[in-house]
Amino acid sequence: MTRFHGVFCVILLLTVAFEISPIHADNAVPVLLWGGSVNSDLAISAVNPFLKTTSEEFDLFLRKKLENSPPVLLYVKDNLCIEDLVRHKQHLQKVVTGDSLRYFPAVEKAVNTVEDLPSYNQTYSDYVDSVSDGQLLIMPISNLDIISETYKTIKDSTPNLVALLTGKSCIYRRSERVKRDASGNDASKHFIVSSNRVLLYSSQPLSLKMGEKEIELPLKFTVNDEPGTKRSASNLILLFNGTDANILKHKLVFMFEVQTAGYYTLKTANYSYYTSKNTIDNEQSLTANVDIVFPFNFSYHCSQNVIFKKGSTVLNITDFQVQLDAKQVVNNTKKFNDAYDCVGFTTIPIWTGIFVTAILALIMIWGLAMIIDIRTMDRFDDPKGKTITISAQE
Repeated sequence: MTRFHGVFCVILLLTVAFEISPIHADNAVPVLLWGGSVNSDLAISAVNPFLKTTSEEFDLFLRKKLENSPPVLLYVKDNLCIEDLVRHKQHLQKVVTGDSLRYFPAVEKAVNTVEDLPSYNQTYSDYVDSVSDGQLLIMPISNLDIISETYKTIKDSTPNLVALLTGKSCIYRRSERVKRDASGNDASKHFIVSSNRVLLYSSQPLSLKMGEKEIELPLKFTVNDEPGTKRSASNLILLFNGTDANILKHKLVFMFEVQTAGYYTLKTANYSYYTSKNTIDNEQSLTANVDIVFPFNFSYHCSQNVIFKKGSTVLNITDFQVQLDAKQVVNNTKKFNDAYDCVGFTTIPIWTGIFVTAILALIMIWGLAMIIDIRTMDRFDDPKGKTITISAQE
């Protein structure tokens, strides 16, 4: 029975491992097998909670275990997972014998493998008194608590009975753990632009403020690229649907320039909108509050709010990241390269560390200078000679 308790301790650990294990993603189910004679070749061993047994491996094990065609009792539950074994472990302890217990965390097509055993006559029944050699009794159950009563009845008349407990599938539902929506961090709120040349990201929709009026630009937009004034430069044009009856469309033009060889610069973003008369109005050149400069084949990132502003018109971008000519990955999607961050190299923590280190260095230098300046005696009295006389000048 000690081995049995060890196996169920492993089952308890499996509930934790189940959270990170891929076992619950397919049709693999746990299997408990006990009873019959003990075979040294099939002795119980340590259970790997991440081990998945294929149907072929399980079939090979059953053929060795049942080579003498003992009577087999198969308990089948429609939905059986590791959590069910843990919840009903006290009832299972009453019937399971530890000496011949075998536990498999996840077996592929376990029920089909047992039903396909050769030289076994299959019988489906909810209740019988005994099972003969070469007979496979398949008993569907809905609750694991009834195993104790039915197993003892059959075991009394069939001493060499081999019992198995498994399920048709494992459908694990975490009804008690519901993911809460984090305001402001919903993936559907992310603003992503992927044009022919520009890849732009913001964790929030773009926010536009005109005087006292604040507008959240829609997530649906049309995008286009046009060449800049210089070679390798580019303009990113975004058109958003209007947010009220007076504005039909909002237009943003991010102007990427090459002012230094090998570096892109984003200083301005032109904003305008189309009125109900289909005319362009309020065209302004907004200036960034930070220096957005990044080399070719790199991206630019700033976790602070990047603001493009002119007068009372303010464009706010949260967690801004942008790159030109980003590399493509799987399914023609683009991916940012290594980023140049808006935070400089000498941040406040770095300056603090330098300041403290400088103070400690000055204290150390002052202490060493004091130690070096100590003068020891270089003259000593000779008891047989003349007394040493030290003048005031010395």
